[in-house]
Amino acid sequence: MEDELRASVVKIAGQLFAIEIKYIREILPMPKVTRLPNVEPQFCGVFNLRGRIIPLIDVAPVLGLPNQTLSQTAFVAVCEVNGRNAGILTEKVQEMRSIEVELLHVPDNHVQEKLLPFISAVYKAAKNEPIYILDMGALFESAELNKYRFE
Repeated sequence: MEDELRASVVKIAGQLFAIEIKYIREILPMPKVTRLPNVEPQFCGVFNLRGRIIPLIDVAPVLGLPNQTLSQTAFVAVCEVNGRNAGILTEKVQEMRSIEVELLHVPDNHVQEKLLPFISAVYKAAKNEPIYILDMGALFESAELNKYRFE
């Protein structure tokens, strides 16, 4: 339906974010990660996904949140945006959810300034904490993620 946004709700650095399912290729438990020397903290390393080398990215510092730690309880959302693939580090995958577009709000001044360029909307249901809808295009095109080439 056009009046619904289908997304996977994930926890990143203690906050809830939604990634539209059109960007998600798969969700994995934490794979074996090979660390890379001399890279920015948002680049956790790379992992092998059925013969393809995929970068693992912690988007938390890009969003102005504290770095996440690699742990065996974490998950990776393998995303593809404009032909570029990357694994997004998440603490937890909450649920798949259909969100009515009419319930989405424009980010306002209650949202952290560093977060604003990377979210397209905010969803707040009843008394629950807000869910920020990630703008995956803006995130993948950000200067912080384009310091190193990844495909």
